[in-house]
Amino acid sequence: MLAALVRSDVTDANDAVVLVTGGTSGIGRETVRSLADRGATVLVHGRDRMRGERVCKAVRERTPGEATFYPADFADFDQVRNLTAAVADDHDRLDALVNNAGTWQDERRLTDAVGDRSDGSRARVELTIAVNHCAHFLLTHRLFPLLDAADGRVVTVSSDLHRRATFDLDALTGPDGPTGRDVYALSKLANVLFAFGLARRAEDAGVTSNACHPGVVPSSRLARDSSGPSSFVWKAFGVLGRRLPFGPVVDEREAARTSVYLAASDEVARMTGEYFADCERRSAGPAAADRERQDALWEWTADVTDGETRLPGAPHSSSG
Repeated sequence: MLAALVRSDVTDANDAVVLVTGGTSGIGRETVRSLADRGATVLVHGRDRMRGERVCKAVRERTPGEATFYPADFADFDQVRNLTAAVADDHDRLDALVNNAGTWQDERRLTDAVGDRSDGSRARVELTIAVNHCAHFLLTHRLFPLLDAADGRVVTVSSDLHRRATFDLDALTGPDGPTGRDVYALSKLANVLFAFGLARRAEDAGVTSNACHPGVVPSSRLARDSSGPSSFVWKAFGVLGRRLPFGPVVDEREAARTSVYLAASDEVARMTGEYFADCERRSAGPAAADRERQDALWEWTADVTDGETRLPGAPHSSSG
């Protein structure tokens, strides 16, 4: 069924249900449109209800697909839980989950959206890490029964900037630590570590998990909303273009191609634990392939989010 979504001449794919986080702008919005163009029912996540409803209206008016908006602020893990409950109330399966939502913060900001840790303490998580990684970890876990029911796919949008990150669990919490590009790169490393760790844990269940680099998109909302030093970085991306060492500058629709490919193509139907760019397999950074780092981050995130692990055979379980 999902394989049909990649054929431009196919519109009868209404049974495919796909959740796209951060689907109201930028690459996420183009991912929504591309999937809906192929007849999918797309669950559109975002923070802004008015923007989300506009995206859904455009889908219904201009594509053979369907769209429903689900609001949640990923800096608040209770809202993530409410989102998963709403999706589970409306659907009994999920064919694909595209973990696309992201933020870039110039100043170090902390979120209180954390659970009680197993050692009895509470840690304040850096906001970029909370939104880009922790919320998607929690979302994927709580929706795993729906993915399992469909032998579904998890696509986590990372960035080639993950290659520049240094893995450091201590940098994920507290007032002191990296900011701007450095913490963003760390969150993108966390995305790949999570995608690979999930692939190992979910393989027996028939659920696949892959990560991808969409390209550098200076026109995206992430770029437009940056300020201070980050704004100069994004401007440099637009000027330097293909001379950059970590990917060409592309527009948002082009940037969505790899996410759509991983969510829908029969060519990657059973492929898991891989990193993609330009719809092709690539080698991820060495830190991302390290199983000890994957497991360390997995345990840390499950602890911090107080998330109930719903994966068969997963090494961590708590009462979320």
